[in-house]
Parts: sequence; C-alpha cells; structure tokens
Amino acid sequence: MKAFFRGLGMGFIGCMFVLVLAAGVCYFGGLLDFAGNRPETAAAFAGLGTEEMLADLAVETEEEPKPETAEKELPIPEPAVEADSIRLLFAGDLYLTEYAQSKYQNSGISALASEEVLALTKNADLFILNQEFPFGTTGEAMEDKEYTFRVPPDLVSIPAELGVDLVTLANNHILDFGRDPLTETITALDGAGIAHVGAGADLEEARALKTFEVQGKTLGFLGASRVIPVASWNASKYASGVFTTYDPALLVAEIQKAKETCDFVAVLVHWGIERNTFPEDYQKELAYQYIDAGADAVIGSHPHVLQGIEFYQGKPIFYSLGNFIFNNSVYESIMVELELTGDEIWVRAVPCISEGNQMRLLGGNPDYYQRLQELSFGVRVEADGRVVEK
Repeated sequence: MKAFFRGLGMGFIGCMFVLVLAAGVCYFGGLLDFAGNRPETAAAFAGLGTEEMLADLAVETEEEPKPETAEKELPIPEPAVEADSIRLLFAGDLYLTEYAQSKYQNSGISALASEEVLALTKNADLFILNQEFPFGTTGEAMEDKEYTFRVPPDLVSIPAELGVDLVTLANNHILDFGRDPLTETITALDGAGIAHVGAGADLEEARALKTFEVQGKTLGFLGASRVIPVASWNASKYASGVFTTYDPALLVAEIQKAKETCDFVAVLVHWGIERNTFPEDYQKELAYQYIDAGADAVIGSHPHVLQGIEFYQGKPIFYSLGNFIFNNSVYESIMVELELTGDEIWVRAVPCISEGNQMRLLGGNPDYYQRLQELSFGVRVEADGRVVEK
C-alpha cells in the first residue's frame, strides 16, 4: 500500500513539474517575444542611431506609458580618483530658450539638468562651458543675422545653480544685440560669482587670463573666437568686444605668458563649421600652435555637434563638445572630465542626452564610446569612459 501511494505521489509531483515547466516556457517565451519586438531592442540589433530609436519610442509612448524604470539614468563606471587630484569638468554650448526659461521658472533647475548631472557639475573642482548668448534687456537685434540670442539678466541664476564656475564669452552670439548687453552680461556674471574670459570692455579685458587656486596649483584659462560675423566685433584698445584668433599670434603670446605663472593652462576656442563632425585643417593647426606655446588642454565649441578628441604632445584637444543645454530637440552630447594628478592629465568622456530641454546622463554606452572613438584621432575609449592614446 505504501508503495502504491508513493508511486501515486511521485506521479502527481511529476505532473506538477511538467505543468510548471510548460508555464515557465510560455511566460519567458512571451517576455522574449515582447523584448524582441520593442523598438529600442530592435533598434539596438539593427544598429539604428539613438535619435531614430527615440523617435520610435516617442510613437510607442503615445499608446503605452513607459515603465517607471525607463526614466532612470544608466550609471557610468567611476574610475579611481587620487585623493589629491583636481577634477575639471567641461561642457559645450549653453543657450536658454524661452521653453527652457519657462521650465526653470515653473520647476527649478532640475527641469534643465537631472540630479545625476547636477551631482557631477557641482562636485567638480571647476565646471566650465561656452555661454552662447548675452544677458541683457537693451539693444537691437543685429540685422541680417539668422539667429540672435538674448536672455534676461536675472536668469544668471541658472548657470549659478548648475554650478558653473567659468564661462567663455568668445563666440558669434555675444554681441547679437550690440555692446550694451555685453556690459550687462559682465555685470550679471560678476554679481553671480561666475568668472568669464574671451570678451570684455576692451582688448585688455577680453584677452585677460582668469586663474583659480586649487589644491596649491594655479589653473589658468583663456578664451578666443575664430568665428565672428563682422570685423567690428573685435575688441580693441578703445572698444568692447571679442578676443579673436584669426591670427593666432596674440593668443599664442597670452598662452606663453600664462604658462610662466600657471601650473595648468586651458584654451577655450570657438571655431570650425556648424554641423560638421570632423574639424577643419585650421582647427588642428591652431590647436597644435596653442599646445606648442604651453597650453595643457584645448577645448573647442561652435559646431553644435560632437567632434573628436586628439592628443598632441600628450595634451588633450577636444575639437567640439557639441551642445550642452541649448535647444528643445533631442540630441546627444558629452561633458569631459580632466583629472589632474601630479604632472599627468587623465581624460574621461561623460555621455549625455537632452530630451525636452533637460540634460541627463546617457550612461556608459559602449556603442557611444565606439562612435566617439571613430570621430577621434589615435585614441581609445575605455569601458569607464577613460580616453587614452593608442
């Protein structure tokens, strides 16, 4: 009798096992089918770009809300940092559209930058970017200029809350509304405690070196533009304006002078052609001259898209970091982190994406790093975003 019931029990257990196994196959098979048909997964296997993938997701979102976890940012592996190292963070172009202004006024700084982005910008020893507009209320828009920018001076609170320490004003928009807004800009930045380079009340101020003392080292920054719409934008002995580098001699002289007193010198330069993902020959030539003169890093802006990275004499050149917070479309960008440790400069790329005018981290995406490597010259991008010479 015991043998009978033992056999019956074993038969029952066996049946239950088969039923559970079948249910599991159906369930996981359904999951696999669901994942295989999601636009983002299909895009990944098809090799679609991020913008195409997000376009597909936008369509899907109208029909079905994305899971809550989809809003979370992917972590970027953090490299080991020496206790006495200095961390400099550079971003690309900043402009505050009316939509961005409205979002900020309604919801604060987190509407423009995620918590993870703010943690990076605020915790860096210095955070630096290109301010592609004047703060002002006066002046008239330049005639026959396709895009003219101006932002109310009270919104200097935005870069301040982003943790910005220094901006370059050497670009092709700082005088969009004339010279008075440049004066307003400098007043606003000074009031917010944000340093500035590349433009000023006269040539002496426009080309002036700005320095910071960090952990016993003197860090110097210069700004200049190779792109202005008319020659009258040049700063002179008697007129406010932009420090330019069409002829590199003046900037080279400033770099050489800066290197006499600074442990580290960075040059912020506005150059290139908009939307071109590779630098012009003259960008390379200028960058090499700046480094030969003593620059330890060259950081470019103006193309509004990402261009590559190169090392020359062991010093990093970033030809264009693309847009930081700039317009209302969906776009990818990077911030770059320089870690100064002794005499060494370590470079890390931090991928970002802007959606709805909010910048957030893209995460340590190997495909993104591969694209960055393909745009660059003689570099390798590691899994943690480190950029090294091959």
